[in-house]
Amino acid sequence: MRWPALAAILGAVAAAGLSGRNASAIPTFAHQYGVTCQKCHSVIPHLNEFGAAFLANGERIPGVQPGPAVPISGKLNLADSSQYQGPGLPKAIVDEVEVFIAGAIGTRASGLFEQYIVDGGNPGLTRDAWVTDRVNPWQARIPVFAQGGSFTLPVPVDPETFRDTSQHYTIFDQTAGANPFNFFDPKIGARMSFGDPLRGLSGQVFAGPGHDRQSGLPTYGTDWMGVAQDAMGFLTVTAYHYSGARLLPGGVVDNFWRNGAGLVYNNYTRWEWDNVLQQGWDTNCESPGYSGCATSGGFTQLRYMFNAHLFAEARYEGTQDPTNRFQRDGVILLGYGPTENTRITLEDVISHVPQTTHTMNLQFTIAY
Repeated sequence: MRWPALAAILGAVAAAGLSGRNASAIPTFAHQYGVTCQKCHSVIPHLNEFGAAFLANGERIPGVQPGPAVPISGKLNLADSSQYQGPGLPKAIVDEVEVFIAGAIGTRASGLFEQYIVDGGNPGLTRDAWVTDRVNPWQARIPVFAQGGSFTLPVPVDPETFRDTSQHYTIFDQTAGANPFNFFDPKIGARMSFGDPLRGLSGQVFAGPGHDRQSGLPTYGTDWMGVAQDAMGFLTVTAYHYSGARLLPGGVVDNFWRNGAGLVYNNYTRWEWDNVLQQGWDTNCESPGYSGCATSGGFTQLRYMFNAHLFAEARYEGTQDPTNRFQRDGVILLGYGPTENTRITLEDVISHVPQTTHTMNLQFTIAY
């Protein structure tokens, strides 16, 4: 399948979506509360102010009991690129097929199960599988939540679910030597959060087994993460620390930590500006001889909404580590949401290693 063929398919699907509201099914939480996708999203999957508050409250509207609904929804993402998508894959692929099972539990809890049937054109894995509970009453001044299961770590910018680009954030994919830990993959464990992440001071604590899925390494020790955040109107400042240990091949133990800081400006109408810096240290990451090494990286990203359907986004990022040395890239994206549950994006990924190259990616996403 080439660009003209994919464009024709996208046009047909978009036209079908525009033919009427009833032709488009609404994801699970929207069904349960009797609202449209636009209640929580600007152009899917990006959250508006109400959606951010809904997420912060554990996917619940405080004090409102959701109605009955079929607890299953899904997402389809088609992609065409100027580069081959991977070993054995063409340039145009069914990029993602996801199934979500989600819903409210009792008066204050909720749960989510997210399964990738297809991910990057290949068979996918389970991503989110968690239950979260509001520990104290809704009217309590300081919200307290407990969460357990498999979930994305609480970094300042979501690395997967709410990312507009097909290009990952490189610092969240970054690893050090033989240590496979990264911030993109979900982690199994438990998390406690205190305070409202959208107003004033808040904090989170995570603990889980020292393991990375599909790494082949045994579980070793306990990983810890602490997050402190201050939301001052449209401006949010975040600091985080992660530490753990991995038993590497040869019986060598790598004790490591990652420190990061985020600065996010988001007025939920036009502008969003995301900035994240991260540094790390591993005691045994370079071989032979195993020695300590430092990693670092960061990105700045600017998003602008022209209207309720059209937006643009630009990102610049770089990483430094002993394996890949210094790398940098940029992304320029134009996105359009023809209906409340569809999105089309066209992006240029500009890489500077070892020389400047451009990769054009066209995507069509529909959630139902």
